[in-house]
Amino acid sequence: MSFKYYKFEDSKKQIKINLNKYICLFIEFLLFSFIATFNLFAEIEIRKQDGLFCYDGDTCYIQYKGEKDKIRLLELDTPEINNSKCEKEYILGIKARDYINKLISNSYKIEFISDYKRDYFGRILTYMFIDGENVSKIIVSNELGVIYDKNNKPNWCE
Repeated sequence: MSFKYYKFEDSKKQIKINLNKYICLFIEFLLFSFIATFNLFAEIEIRKQDGLFCYDGDTCYIQYKGEKDKIRLLELDTPEINNSKCEKEYILGIKARDYINKLISNSYKIEFISDYKRDYFGRILTYMFIDGENVSKIIVSNELGVIYDKNNKPNWCE
């Protein structure tokens, strides 16, 4: 018969890690509930253009108020495809684009949360949730993009 001994400090760390995880999930739930209460769920529908839902990793095609339009995902910056500075950036941009298009194609439910403000290029700024998960976070966690910071644009060519 063998016994496993655990150090008390290790179990305290594990409890703290689990507690932090649940606190973060609870805060996300509260934020999501708060936004839903104020009816900020956008009246946006995803659409295809030239066989794609998204032009690149952070710009997608939508229908809004009966008109064709585009969205820009908040808290996300992905490599450029059209104005890429090098081949590496272009290849990474294609990977991000293909990944987000596959997420959308395989989804059951797509939701948008937006206050309908627009960026410099006229795109509606929004969060996109696929099957309840924030797409910007998914893209960043898969190392296909970074959290957007207008003062610190990444150099995808390094």
